[in-house]
Amino acid sequence: MHSLRSLQLPTGVIACLLALAGCVSNSARIDHLARSAGLQRQVVQGTLHSHVVYEKSAPAAAHPERLFVFLEGDGSPWGNSGMKPAADPTTSNPLALRLMLATEAASIYVARPCYQERVDADCSPERWTGGRYSEAVIESMVAAIRSESAKYSTAKLVIVGYSGGGALAVLIAERLENVAAVITVGANLDIAAWAADHHYLALTQSLNPATSERPHPWAEFHFNGAKDSVVPAATAQAYFQRYPEAQRFVIENADHVCCWEEDWPALLARLPLP
Repeated sequence: MHSLRSLQLPTGVIACLLALAGCVSNSARIDHLARSAGLQRQVVQGTLHSHVVYEKSAPAAAHPERLFVFLEGDGSPWGNSGMKPAADPTTSNPLALRLMLATEAASIYVARPCYQERVDADCSPERWTGGRYSEAVIESMVAAIRSESAKYSTAKLVIVGYSGGGALAVLIAERLENVAAVITVGANLDIAAWAADHHYLALTQSLNPATSERPHPWAEFHFNGAKDSVVPAATAQAYFQRYPEAQRFVIENADHVCCWEEDWPALLARLPLP
């Protein structure tokens, strides 16, 4: 493998190539990863928003017992500065998509409103900052998931959320039919305690799973990394007091990113999914 320098290209050419590489968006990188894995991409209408959806198994050829629904983390709502809303909050590390690729089951990945370069009329920074778990976001994602899962009419839903996608997984499951289980990885299940722990602005336009009054008739399994400083396990205590039947697993070797993708098949296999 030769570096750009070892090829002895003119400095100006090298600068141009590096600039072009830097212009590839996170959305384009995710599309490339999905396409390379043979996933089907489509845009599905929710309520106020449209959503990028990747599908792992063609419904015409499959009659699965379960359909896994994967929800991504928050990405970068406030950009690199942490002071101004990002122009594009799409994650640079689509861990939920990688978990989907490591799952041997019919699956869909549903992106959030205004993520992955979907710019609808109702998009505003509120959708990925203080209102990232708002009723408007949840309702749109519920509509998109309901529309896609209708193609798998015999399947029960297993909703999997990573990080902030885990908070959404719980709130979405409360509003969907035919949910068999919810699984989260590194989820901020009490958004008030999580924001306070980091001294972040309170997410006043969002719903908090830890204060929900809705029943959870489905099985739920929550994984946390013992070394996770992004979403410390202690910040979710109120959630498990509210829903004591939820099962929690603290993984000793894991932090917020490592090593969920590698461990995922074994972790999933240990769960008694309905």
